[in-house]
Amino acid sequence: MTSSSNTGPDDVFVLGFDTAMDACQAAIVSRSGAIVAKAHEPMKRGHAEYLIPMIGGVLEAAGLELKDLTRIGVTVGPGTFAGLRVGLSAARSFGLSHDIPIVGVTTLEAVAVTLPEPEAGQPLRAGVIAFDARNDEVYLQVVDPLGTLVVAPSVVDLATAADAVPEGLVNLSGSGAPKLADALAARSRAADVNVVDESLWAPQAEWIARLALVAPDDRVGPPSPLYLRPPDAKEPENGGALPHA
Repeated sequence: MTSSSNTGPDDVFVLGFDTAMDACQAAIVSRSGAIVAKAHEPMKRGHAEYLIPMIGGVLEAAGLELKDLTRIGVTVGPGTFAGLRVGLSAARSFGLSHDIPIVGVTTLEAVAVTLPEPEAGQPLRAGVIAFDARNDEVYLQVVDPLGTLVVAPSVVDLATAADAVPEGLVNLSGSGAPKLADALAARSRAADVNVVDESLWAPQAEWIARLALVAPDDRVGPPSPLYLRPPDAKEPENGGALPHA
């Protein structure tokens, strides 16, 4: 486990953690959004054994207890079924036992918030987050150049995803970015697309905490999983059309 800490006086501390994908991670940020403590362990399974000790470790590194937390942020999906259950169960337990407000954060928005800002004088870009959902499908979210959600979290095939990418310049992130970039290149749009650095393709615990920190009160409540592809998935009533915000 890797960890880092930066302690200092503050009265607002938010814990963010994630077990939705190929890592178990937790971080605490202060009122300013600065990282107070952080831990990250890559893994495809075994999150249940690591999460609680990891959270205990970041709390200890920060010199805090659960009762000192102002809010908790947790990823709600899309992600693996087993991993999501681990994180959501822990968040609900902490919220009930210590009366801590909980904010659910989608893995897609946790990655979208890390998209690069344009340099001075450079044009704005739309943001496209695509996670590999296998079988030539992706979990997709699209925001316009001003950050407005235009395609809500969806699971779609690559052709449909390529159709949903706005015209113009685009930042593309997520584990499905290479496949979607290839699909766009086949449509002569390679010059439009900037695939962001692979280090930003997955959620980061500190950003989950920061999103929970600034979330409006109407997002506080018992978190529910975002299962875009449940095990007993049925043919969608709308014929698979993309949902819009």
